[in-house]
Amino acid sequence: MVKKPGKITVVVPAYNEEKQIAAVLDVLTKVEIVDEIIVVNDGSRDKTSEIAKSYGVRVIDREGNGGKGAAMKTGIESTDADIIAFIDADLIGLKPEHIENLINPLINDPDVMMTVGKFSGGRLSTDLAQAIVPSISGQRVFRREFLKGLPDLEDAGFGVEIVITHHAKSNRFKVEEVLIPEVSQVMKEEKLGVVKGLKARLKMYGDIAKQITHKKGDI
Repeated sequence: MVKKPGKITVVVPAYNEEKQIAAVLDVLTKVEIVDEIIVVNDGSRDKTSEIAKSYGVRVIDREGNGGKGAAMKTGIESTDADIIAFIDADLIGLKPEHIENLINPLINDPDVMMTVGKFSGGRLSTDLAQAIVPSISGQRVFRREFLKGLPDLEDAGFGVEIVITHHAKSNRFKVEEVLIPEVSQVMKEEKLGVVKGLKARLKMYGDIAKQITHKKGDI
């Protein structure tokens, strides 16, 4: 059996996720190889923080909504873990084995620097989005060594995964794609309604496009 390489932390960036975060934390708290769970509450105006705290996990409450990149940066700076996993707070169908499958490649192979989760057989909308732009997956695990030279994530917004992917490619890090079957996400239009949801989606696409342009399409 391969020895576990130090501390493993899961970071959950969350903004107004009171309806879904409990289901995600129900799963994460059952994953035995995880040593620490950190929820970064990114200025939520609902009960996200209270629900997260009821699970006994560590909750960091940011005063304002800084965006996903800022929340991820806060999570990274708040742990000394050897392996850091990022899991979205709005996943549907998540199981403990999905988390284990994302983390295990880094335990079993010292050359693997990052894993990227890919939806498969969940909902057509989320499967299709990742098929078109696989770099947008928010389910990622990486070693602390991966952080060396990583650009500041704070201003990346929803383009943060593009920044991370580009960093991996630029450094020729070994990355392994991991299927997470029958998992999907709550769509923005479902959370916010059609009009606000579409506005949020367009902002997300704008952030992604900005990073793709900045990285000259290297995703």
